[in-house]
Amino acid sequence: MFISPAGSGSAPTPSDAHDALDALDAHDAQTAPEQIDSHADQQLWQPLTSLERILGRAPQSRRVGSLNNSEIVVWQSSRRFVIAVGVGAVAVLLRLLGVVAGPVRPILAVVPAYVVIVALVAILIERRQRVSRATLVALSLIDVAAIFIVVGLSTAPAYYARALLLSLIALQFTQLFFGRSPALTVVAASFAAYIVMLVGAAMHGAHIAWIEEAWLVALFLLVAFNGITLQASANRRLAWLVDLFAGAQRGDFSRAFVEEPDREPDGITLLGRSYNQLRSEVASMVLSDPLTGCLNRRGFDHVLDQAVHNAGRRGERLSLLAVDIDHFKMINDTAGHLAGDAVLRELAEVLTHSSRGGDVVARVGGEEFVVLLPCADGEMAGVVAERMLGEVRSHMFRTVRGRHHVTVSIGIASERVVDRHIAASLRARADEALYVAKRLGRNRVVMWAPGIRSNATPPWTTNVALG
Repeated sequence: MFISPAGSGSAPTPSDAHDALDALDAHDAQTAPEQIDSHADQQLWQPLTSLERILGRAPQSRRVGSLNNSEIVVWQSSRRFVIAVGVGAVAVLLRLLGVVAGPVRPILAVVPAYVVIVALVAILIERRQRVSRATLVALSLIDVAAIFIVVGLSTAPAYYARALLLSLIALQFTQLFFGRSPALTVVAASFAAYIVMLVGAAMHGAHIAWIEEAWLVALFLLVAFNGITLQASANRRLAWLVDLFAGAQRGDFSRAFVEEPDREPDGITLLGRSYNQLRSEVASMVLSDPLTGCLNRRGFDHVLDQAVHNAGRRGERLSLLAVDIDHFKMINDTAGHLAGDAVLRELAEVLTHSSRGGDVVARVGGEEFVVLLPCADGEMAGVVAERMLGEVRSHMFRTVRGRHHVTVSIGIASERVVDRHIAASLRARADEALYVAKRLGRNRVVMWAPGIRSNATPPWTTNVALG
C-alpha cells in the first residue's frame, strides 16, 4: 500500500475532517455539475446532531439516575418541623386541658431546640450541597434523642412505650432514603435509650414489669427489622431499575430486570416487567436507523465504546472504515429521493454481506456509513474494504427509475487500543482518510497514516484469511 510521508501536524478531529470533506464537495459542485453539494451534507448532519443532544448529550442528562442526599435531607427537614411542632402542640394542649397528666416545660424547651438544630443542619447541608454518612447518622441520633428526652421528661414510666412508637417515624425517615446503616442506628439508639429510661425509672422507685417490657421491646425490634428488610429489598430493586434506565439513556439495552425468586410481585416488579417488555422495542427505535435497519450514530457510539473497552483489556487492535457514497446528490437530483433511499437500503445490505461475521455496520450520516472491525489490523481492514469496494462496483442498485451503478469511497483507520480515548481518534482518522479518497477522485480505498494528504492504496492482497 502507499503511505504518505510523515509530516508535522496532530491527528485530525472529526469536525475537521467533515469540514474539509464538505469544502471539497462544495468545490467539486462548482467545477462539475454531477458532484455532491456540501450543503446537503450539512443538512443531513444537523438533525442527527440535534437528536443526539436531545437524547442525552445535554449536561443535565448526567444527573439522571443519581440521588442527591443533601436535597433529601433538606426536604425531610420541613417534615421534621411539621411533625415535631404538631406532636408538641397536641401534647401541650392535652396537658393544659387536663386530659393527660405531665409537665409542659420539657416539651416547650426540647421541641424548639430540636427545630433550631435541624434547621441549622439543613441550612449547612443546602449550602454545601453534599452530606456525609456520618452526618446522616448524627441526624438520626438527634431525632431519637429529641423523642426520648421529651417522652422521658413529660410522661409517666407506664407510657414510655410512646417513645418507641415515635421512634418508628424516625426510622421511616432514614430507611426509606438513606439505606440500612442509618436505619440500624435509629433502632440501636432507640433500644438503648428505652432501656436507659426504664432503668432510670426503676432507680427512682417506679414499678417496671420487666417481662412485659421485654415483650414490648421484642415486638418493636421485630417491626423495625421487618421494615428495614422490606425497604432494603425495595431500595435494591429500585436502584437496579434506576441503573437500567440510566444505561438505556446512554444507549445500553443489553441488561434486563431480573426478578428475585420466590417473591410475590409488587409495584417494583411490575415496573421491571414493563421495562423488559419495552426494552427490545425501545432499543430498536433509539439505536437503529429506520431506513436501512443498521445501527444509527447513537447505537454505533455505544457499540464502539464497548469494543474499545473489550479490546483494551485484551490488548487487541480495532479498525474502522468510513464509507461514503460518491455523487449521491446526483442520484437524488436525477432519480429522486425515493431512488436515493433505495440505494441506501441496498448499500447497507451489500456492506453487511461483504463484511466479516462480528463486524458492525452503521449509518451515521445522510450517505455515510461506518464499519467497525474488531480484532482486525490494517491489512485485514484493507482486505475487507477492497472487497466492499468491488462488490459495490459490481452491484446493480434497483430503484423506481431502473438500475444504477454506484461507487463508494472508503477511509481506513486501525489502532491498537491503549486507552479508552482511542475511539475519537479512530473516527477522526477514518474521516481524514475518506477525505483523501474523495480528493483523489473517489471510488477507492485510503489507509490513514501520519501526515496523510494525497496517497491512495492500490488493490489489496487477497490471500489474507477473512474469517
